[in-house]
Amino acid sequence: MTLFAVRVFLFSILPLLLSAGILLLDRSANTRDRRVEIPLVMLFGLGVAGSGIASFFGHYFLSDIVAESIGWPSGSPFQLEMAFANLALGILGLVAAGRRDGFREATVIAVTVLGVGASVVHIQDMLATGNLAPGNTVQNIANWIKPACLVPLLIASRIAERSESSDAGTAPFALWRAPLLRAVGLVTAIVSTAFAVGFAVGSVAAASGLGVLIATAVLAFALASSHRSVSDGGG
Repeated sequence: MTLFAVRVFLFSILPLLLSAGILLLDRSANTRDRRVEIPLVMLFGLGVAGSGIASFFGHYFLSDIVAESIGWPSGSPFQLEMAFANLALGILGLVAAGRRDGFREATVIAVTVLGVGASVVHIQDMLATGNLAPGNTVQNIANWIKPACLVPLLIASRIAERSESSDAGTAPFALWRAPLLRAVGLVTAIVSTAFAVGFAVGSVAAASGLGVLIATAVLAFALASSHRSVSDGGG
């Protein structure tokens, strides 16, 4: 239970919490485009890419442990197929974070189809066999949270960029967004590594908690330093 509860928190809830923190503290996020871009980048980076990479690690290197946690037989080569499916999703998330074109829609479709489809399979298994293992139940929360957030946020982003007051695509917007992308990349790497190490050594909660603290500090420092540099340069 702990493993999957931590996973849901790290890759589904934490991106939203960090986004809320940035929105509260970043006074330069003063347009609709920027306010929507922050949670989108965080969800594509930490939510999709981080989760995909972590799932690849689990399904590929610790497949028997993952199978046991789901309540399914171990040793199936389908685990390796799922590993590469999740790796593909992780790469899509990394690319989508830095793009603002139709690549984002394609990534959201992939996240939604895989997440909802996996939940349907898990629910069918629960109904047919009574399998209430954490990997068969708790993980479904994450499968629904990301699509439920990404779809409306992406729609809001497209609506915002069509308005006359939109600054999306301008040089100031690109300058504002660059440190956000770098910071999210660092956060994703730190949190994913902490989760993977904790999973491997059997201390996922402690390792992930430390990773969250480090990632939050790095995020705050990176954004503060970047915005300070921009302000000094503009002055």
